Amino acid sequence: MQSRREAIHTAVTVAFIVLYGLLIIFFVLFYNSAHLEVLLYLGWGILIIGIVFLFVASRSRRKVRASREKGENKGALVETGMYAFVRHPEFLGHMLIFVALVLIAQYWVSILVGVTLVVLLYLAMLDEERGNVEKFGAAYTDYMPRVPRINLITGIIRFLKQ
Repeated sequence: MQSRREAIHTAVTVAFIVLYGLLIIFFVLFYNSAHLEVLLYLGWGILIIGIVFLFVASRSRRKVRASREKGENKGALVETGMYAFVRHPEFLGHMLIFVALVLIAQYWVSILVGVTLVVLLYLAMLDEERGNVEKFGAAYTDYMPRVPRINLITGIIRFLKQ
């Protein structure tokens, strides 16, 4: 039987998937509905950046996972690639995609869905951080002040100052 925490996690995950699907449907059905070309092009640019974030972050994580499987860096924290700039590049990538889909759809309901998704993702990010502190201990707590949660500009500045 599921614990209360697991049940809440499952419900939030299902809500997240449903809302993400709705946002994609709104993107298709209401594409450029307000006919604001500037928002349309801005949205496409942000969408590309968000997708790149997801792929680059996933690649960084896979490299560390592969080295763990070989017996190297056992229990190592991912601090390379996009993880050197922000602690949660995949979350940031999804948030950028949400914003992009809202800008491209230009439909009022997509704004509500997008904001809800960002809030859910932010809460998931906080939960993941608690889990990372438990999993990685001092390595993660040392990493936290060096690398911002999702503020890429601050992360780049901090990285360049090192």
